[in-house]
Amino acid sequence: MFVSFQLFEMGLELSLARLKALAKYAFGMGLAQVLLSTLAFTAFELPPNAAVGTKILEFLFHSRPDLVNIRSVDEAVVIGAALSLSSSAFVLQLLAEKGELPTRFGSATLGILLLQDLAVVPLLVILPILESQNISEGSIWPMLAQESLKALGGLGLLSLGAKYILRRVFEVVADTRSSEAFVALCLLTIAGTSLGTQNLGFSDTLGAFLAGAILAETNFRTQIEADIRPFRGLLLGLFFLTTGTSIDMQLLLREWPNVLSLLGGLIVIKTLIITAIGPRVGLTLQESVRIGLLLSQGGEFGFVVFSLANRLGVLPLELNKLLIIVVVLSMALTPFLNEAGRRAASFIEEKSNADNNQKASETVNFNVSEPVVILGFGQMGQVLANFLSNPLASGGDSDEVGWPYVAFDLDPTVVKTARNIGFPILYGDGSRPDVLESAGVSSPKAFMIMYTGKKKTIDAVQRLRLTFPAIPIYARARDLKHLLDLKKAGATDAILENAETSLHLGSKLLKGLGVMSDDVAFLSQLIRDSMELQAQEVISQSENRGIDIMRPLQVKASDLREARVPVATTSPESELSEMNQKDQASSVRNQREVDPEEQEHEHNEAVKFEGNGVLLSTQSIEESSVVGDPSTPSSHTATEEP
Repeated sequence: MFVSFQLFEMGLELSLARLKALAKYAFGMGLAQVLLSTLAFTAFELPPNAAVGTKILEFLFHSRPDLVNIRSVDEAVVIGAALSLSSSAFVLQLLAEKGELPTRFGSATLGILLLQDLAVVPLLVILPILESQNISEGSIWPMLAQESLKALGGLGLLSLGAKYILRRVFEVVADTRSSEAFVALCLLTIAGTSLGTQNLGFSDTLGAFLAGAILAETNFRTQIEADIRPFRGLLLGLFFLTTGTSIDMQLLLREWPNVLSLLGGLIVIKTLIITAIGPRVGLTLQESVRIGLLLSQGGEFGFVVFSLANRLGVLPLELNKLLIIVVVLSMALTPFLNEAGRRAASFIEEKSNADNNQKASETVNFNVSEPVVILGFGQMGQVLANFLSNPLASGGDSDEVGWPYVAFDLDPTVVKTARNIGFPILYGDGSRPDVLESAGVSSPKAFMIMYTGKKKTIDAVQRLRLTFPAIPIYARARDLKHLLDLKKAGATDAILENAETSLHLGSKLLKGLGVMSDDVAFLSQLIRDSMELQAQEVISQSENRGIDIMRPLQVKASDLREARVPVATTSPESELSEMNQKDQASSVRNQREVDPEEQEHEHNEAVKFEGNGVLLSTQSIEESSVVGDPSTPSSHTATEEP
């Protein structure tokens, strides 16, 4: 019954939107994995009665010929196809617990599992046909088309009727607002469609899959998934309990060399195939290795196919028991395979980073003696890079073209595109001392941390402060609390990005209204200091923790005169005008901080440019360019101060 629930739930997930999102991995990587794995396993089982795999086992472990002998091509294909499947129940549970389903690694894994589950359907169609054929007379393939066409009409009528009848029945039951009736209808649907396909000569699980696929495009899909989830967990436990008790312990103890060799062959072959396919669909080598090891085990549908094949006479009983033992043991190794994949990916990444940084330091032209290190090369990092590359940044020294800097980013696309333009950028986590050492950065002049994530920025500041206690560290703060946390972590200074935007806009406004530049600059600094002081006060009050609104700042014209030497005026009238302007400036209010999630969304939208992630200039000649070739001075420089 669990298998029917599994296929019914899989059918529910096959909405058009879901298929479209996973098509690249499901029909690209998943289809290739199933076909290549089936061919590889089948090749070891051929020719019949003299298979390569059989001879290897007989030579190494003196295996009994009657146990490991493959009698026909049909038997070899069934074994190969069943071993190509992986465990959706184990793998998806691991990914959900670790929060990796939304990642590209998780999406690729889910796509492969989806295609594997779909591949079960033709297997379940073929095996019942074997039941009515005499397999000793020859291959089933000549009879397959005839039997399929005979049942195709009935299956089509069943699908068409269920599409309209089920939808209407669920609408009627939903109108009753009875949750018990709705759950009962779900169970009845699974049982009814399973019985219908079984009477047509197909597997009962095929009917459950069709029912789920039909209901996937209705408005009831979400509620149905929620209602059957408790039953799925219960049936999953019973399923593995009965499967575990079905293991022949005497056969396991007697044939353990064969079990271990088959288990090792299963894991190695599937890992190599998936690892080889991954880079072809855009995955990194690290991701491909992780997916390969994670999906190298057998699946719950594998021993379902073995058991059904044995019941139909396709597989001999003892070989069936041996294969079930191999699949069950491989599933038990899933957590260890996942951890092995994670460590292998980390090792490959560290090795790759060291090699890439060594090559990059030889090809990218930057002064490694005392560079400014930029961490994160989004829009703000790119603007900062252009700022440093300007000749004026070096203090007017004609021998220097800007201030030497090097940037680090963890997005390979951004790194590649930026380097093609001419930016001195390396791939890697520049907050790690070993990465800096590999890049040849021994005495950085300063660090500019431009990450968007709060925790990532704080962790980077802490690591760098421990390694470089005397080097200035400047960071980008998301809100007031984040600013204080950064300073506690060791940042020399932190800039509240959205507040600085407001201050710049306010400065432009006041200058446009006639306020003098010195007064505007002084007022801006007062507001900055006030924000930090008020943030410390608010954070210290537990009842106000998390509130990110500052009190109005009251600044009198007399305060400005007492704080610094006043600017000389030419007449009493102009002095009076200046006083009025300063009184107007005192009414400036700092607006509430932008919500971090909305700000993150705006930032992500800003750094996108044709999928490359590097901001390029699209402005006209009369406007100043944001990002360009760092070696070429800008032809027009926008200034905020006259």
